[in-house]
Amino acid sequence: MTNSKVWGLLKVFAGLLILTGIMGCSSSGGEVKEAAKDQEVTLKFIWWGKEQRKEATLKVIDLYMKEHPGVKIVTEDFPNADAVATQLAMETADQNTADIIQGDYAFIFNYINRDLIEPLNPYIADKSLSVSNVSPEYLAPGKKNDELYAVNIGVNSEALAYDPAFFQEAGIEAPSPEYTIDELYKTLVELKESIDDPDFYPMGAMFNASYFLRTRGVSMYNAEGTALGYEDDKDLADYFALYKKWTDEGLLGSFEGVNNDENHPVITNKAAFFPVFSNAATILSSKAGRTIKLLPLPKTGEQEGRFIKPSMFLAVSSYSKYPEEAAKFIDFFINNEAANDILTGERGVPVSNVIADHLSDKLGEAGKQQYELLDYLKTHSSPIDPPAPGNSIIVNNAYQIILDQVIAGSITPEQGAQRYRAEAVSILQVTEGKEPK
Repeated sequence: MTNSKVWGLLKVFAGLLILTGIMGCSSSGGEVKEAAKDQEVTLKFIWWGKEQRKEATLKVIDLYMKEHPGVKIVTEDFPNADAVATQLAMETADQNTADIIQGDYAFIFNYINRDLIEPLNPYIADKSLSVSNVSPEYLAPGKKNDELYAVNIGVNSEALAYDPAFFQEAGIEAPSPEYTIDELYKTLVELKESIDDPDFYPMGAMFNASYFLRTRGVSMYNAEGTALGYEDDKDLADYFALYKKWTDEGLLGSFEGVNNDENHPVITNKAAFFPVFSNAATILSSKAGRTIKLLPLPKTGEQEGRFIKPSMFLAVSSYSKYPEEAAKFIDFFINNEAANDILTGERGVPVSNVIADHLSDKLGEAGKQQYELLDYLKTHSSPIDPPAPGNSIIVNNAYQIILDQVIAGSITPEQGAQRYRAEAVSILQVTEGKEPK
């Protein structure tokens, strides 16, 4: 298929996304919110996660139902956040959204802005939901106009996972948290020269372009999500050039279908470093049977690009007939010690300072990795960028095609950056209902 046909299909898909959004804007104000007294309440909970998270989540739900015999919670789980976003789009069009939604920072505001998420302040006021032990900065990402819509249930950050036992065996010292991109490059070269395995790559995958741009004081999108957030195409061209250089030198792998399981490249020693979100350290260490450690991303530019993000949210659908009961479940999820003994911070460092302290006292070296990283980032990070626009999936597809062309050498990094701007602007304008200039 030619690139022009690909762009055409992407734009058609963008139009379909807008249509779904319009269908989802139907007001839910006419829904009757039912009292939960003297009747069994059934709540549907939609979320994503793999084996370990599923097992823990179902145990927490069983515990909640034992303590609340009038409530039945049914679940629908998916492999990743994108799958949940797709399912939500379909359910919203049918006005049949799950009562409790595990949402991602990337998409939850698409639903908040269309009044499809229940405001939670009334349930804080009537004590169905307590956030008294949650710092204001952890609540802020789920707020709009001082109203809480989505409860951040854990915090994490982008990081590089690595196996200290592998470095020790190789006789190579892992970088310190203060390392630079140049120091990382030297370590990658040293690893490449020392490890005699044609299937080994010092970096299993590249940190993303948005981080690189942040270190130059710009962002991938503007604050409104209506355009790119940088003016000079050299910023992205430099990232493309770095990506190609490391690929051409055999320092950067392109592993596909990587999951946080026993086949992860860091666990199998097929990669020395691999970009992850910090909450992955717990499950990777469990699968490896040894401690997998975390490094913050390297200092790459003059600005501080690292950030702390909400790992995920819990929110209540505005279509729910039992929003008070849904809010009570969210309260249980973030504040109950027994529940969090089961969850073990796998979704990120808990936002409740009481629960975070409770778990920290129980964790071994592996479990404390994300706690130590987040503690470091409290003074070595900058505010997270606003969420990407709802049509960013279309822009990302265009970006990946162009990046592949740069890596293959069919276009230069400079041409790739220029082409990306043209395609991104075109897609954003079409999905905003404007004609491309």
